[in-house]
Amino acid sequence: MRKFKALLVLNLKAMLSSFRFGGKKKALSGVGAAAFLAFLGLYLSGTYSFLLASQLAPLGMVRLVILMMPVLVVGMGLMFTVFAAQGVVFGGRDNDLMLSLPVSAFTLLLSRTLALYLENLLFAVFVMAPAGVAYLAYGGDGGAGFLLTLLLCTALLALLPTTLDLAVGFVLAWLSGRVGKRPLITNLLYSGAFILLLVFLFRLNFSIQNLTLSAAAGIESGFSLWGLPFALLMEATCDGNFLSLILFAALCVLPFLLVVWLFSGRYGRIVTTLGAKSARSDYKLGVLSAAGARRALLMKESRRFFSTPIYFFNAGFGLVLMAVGGPATLVFRSKVEEYLRELGDFAALLPILPLLCAALAFLVTMTAITASSVSLEGKMLWILKEAPIPYEEIVAVKAGFQLLLELPCLLLASVCLTFAFSLGGADCLILFLVNAVLAVFCALFGLFINLSMPKLDAPNDAIVVKQSGAAMLGTFVPMLLVLALSFAWYFIRVPMGELPALLVCALPPAVGSALLLRLLNTRGKKLWLEL
Repeated sequence: MRKFKALLVLNLKAMLSSFRFGGKKKALSGVGAAAFLAFLGLYLSGTYSFLLASQLAPLGMVRLVILMMPVLVVGMGLMFTVFAAQGVVFGGRDNDLMLSLPVSAFTLLLSRTLALYLENLLFAVFVMAPAGVAYLAYGGDGGAGFLLTLLLCTALLALLPTTLDLAVGFVLAWLSGRVGKRPLITNLLYSGAFILLLVFLFRLNFSIQNLTLSAAAGIESGFSLWGLPFALLMEATCDGNFLSLILFAALCVLPFLLVVWLFSGRYGRIVTTLGAKSARSDYKLGVLSAAGARRALLMKESRRFFSTPIYFFNAGFGLVLMAVGGPATLVFRSKVEEYLRELGDFAALLPILPLLCAALAFLVTMTAITASSVSLEGKMLWILKEAPIPYEEIVAVKAGFQLLLELPCLLLASVCLTFAFSLGGADCLILFLVNAVLAVFCALFGLFINLSMPKLDAPNDAIVVKQSGAAMLGTFVPMLLVLALSFAWYFIRVPMGELPALLVCALPPAVGSALLLRLLNTRGKKLWLEL
């Protein structure tokens, strides 16, 4: 039991990667990642649950909140933890060490699966709790009995994303071994997952805006097949149906036990096979091409970024949205014009340019390539440090690579938005330049924070990109800056005017970039030498 507990704690820490601060290298045991999951669950569920409940209560169908929020638990839980299942359960770098310990492969699998379940349970609790409060606040029946049943069902519900994590994580680990040299195929697979998530969120927003009695009834009937577990959960909690509770428990527990049983008997062989590397037999003599140090570093950054799907879609998702969303506004320009016409005189009062600038700014902050670039060097960092390349050139290439990708996407989005909203050439220039200054700040800030909080011992890339302290701060601190500047613009726009106020808001990122450049050349160099 002591061995199992030690393995459980170890694997839970691996999934909820720790923050590291300064030179003391003290870990907070995943508290930051756990707090982020809890906050995200509270925010999403609190927003959608109360919004849905306010629309459904007049129709007498507030129970649909309890039907729809579990879908968010499973969908978001799968998105957040499937990479942990792939990397920790099946693709951990320490698998050889773990399998050599005096514990059975089944014990190792069980500890990793339980750690995965606890992470899903954390998110499920903070999603279903606001949903239950919204249900009761808007006249739902049940009282204390409802809350107790909801608590039990939440514990069972977390088994669904855990089961899917194990199945999908195994498939992804297998595919990674088979298509490791074909990043395009792997990136397309991850693109499909993101598209499905966006489609669900858009449809949920559309459903909220167009709720009627018949539409609400249609939602409930639509869960009769694929959403049967969620329908049973609603009946068990809202109606107190004991048979539905038993059936829901069976649909959650039995697939989970089946998947664990399938992996348990051959887990050691599975992880060994997935981690095996085959030697090539098709080597051919040829002339090697030569390149300068800067170009070699740039190609190295490019290969890592585009051949690591978890890195590409988490650190570069803002690039995707700018490259796709900008042209989309041109394609659907008629829809944009129709929407503005529906607003009537109110459209003339809207600060279109500042709103577009703020929207692009948030997409810029979603590009945080440099916040993980140092940590992803991992155990190979010594090669880069021992190479005859100055520190200043390494920093310039890492920051420059992000800007090399981001600025063209930003320019494309700015031009497309200018035409879609019938703005002028000067507006396009301002839209681009203001966000270009922010892009420089984000690149330098991400690099400095990664030097300050490196995560070189992560068991897999997913931990570095999704859960390390540098990756989180490299994204959310610039987002908070944009939010603060948006409030500042709102208060200074009246005395200064909309356009001058917008230009003033570009000053803090510009000054911050200059300070960060100074810090990277002084404090950053010391941090680099200490790595």
